[in-house]
Amino acid sequence: MIPHPPSIESAIDPLYILAAFSLVAFVSAAYAIYWSLSKRDPIPVFACIGAFICALNEPFYDILGQIVYASNHPFAYNGMGRDIPWFLVIGYIPWVGLLPCFVARMMASGSPRRTLHLLAAGSCASVIVVETLGNMFDGWDYYGEAPLKYLVVAPQLAPVPIVGGLLIYAFAYPLQGWKRAGVALVVSTVALPIVFAGASWPLYVGLNFDLPIWIDWILGIAMLSLTAGFVVGATSVAERLRIATQRSDSSRSRLGATSA
Repeated sequence: MIPHPPSIESAIDPLYILAAFSLVAFVSAAYAIYWSLSKRDPIPVFACIGAFICALNEPFYDILGQIVYASNHPFAYNGMGRDIPWFLVIGYIPWVGLLPCFVARMMASGSPRRTLHLLAAGSCASVIVVETLGNMFDGWDYYGEAPLKYLVVAPQLAPVPIVGGLLIYAFAYPLQGWKRAGVALVVSTVALPIVFAGASWPLYVGLNFDLPIWIDWILGIAMLSLTAGFVVGATSVAERLRIATQRSDSSRSRLGATSA
C-alpha cells in the first residue's frame, strides 16, 4: 500500500534550519553577483534566478518521492496540496544555480573529466550530510518504504550540477549580452527536472506501485545507474564539444592567416 504523508514537527526551532540555509544561499547569491560584476558575465546571477524559479517544481518531486516537511516550518508556497518551506526554495540557489556555473567554467577550461566526476560525488556527499542532519532533527521525512526512500534526493544531486553546467557551457557560453543571460536563466530552470525525470523514474515507480521488495532493489540499482550515466555522459559530451570548438577555432585562424 502507498503510504500517506505523516504529520511531523521539527525537533528544533525551524528558524535554525532556515538560518543555516539562508547563510549558504546568501553567500552563494553574493558571490554570483560579484562574479557577474567583476567578469561582466550575467550567467551566474541569471543562473541563480533560474534556480530560484526552478523551486516551483518541488511539489512534483515531493509527491513522487514521498517527502514531507515539518508542519512548523515557515512555508514559501503551497502547490498540489503540498507546503513547500522557505529553506528548501532558497536551497536551490547554491546547488542548482551557482554550482553549475563553476562546472561550466571548468568544462570550458578543459578540466579533466575525473575532476568533474569528483565534483559530482562531492555534491552528492554534501546533500547526504544535509539530509542526515535534517532527518535527525525531524525537519523533514521520507515516508516511503526502504530501500528506495533512502535514494530520493542525494544521488540525483550528483548529476544536477554536471548537467546544468553542460547546458550553460553548450548553450549560454557561445552567446553575448541578454541572449547569454536569458539562456542561462532558462537552462537553470530545466537542468534539475531533466535529471529527476530522466534518472529517477525507476525510483518513482518503485515508491508508488505495490511491488515485491526484490523489484524495488532492482529499480534502486537502475536509478543509481542512470544517475551515474548522466554524470559520465554529460562530461563526455562536454569534452567532445570543447575539442570540436578548439578545432573550429583553429581552422578559422588558419583560414584567416591564409587570406592575409
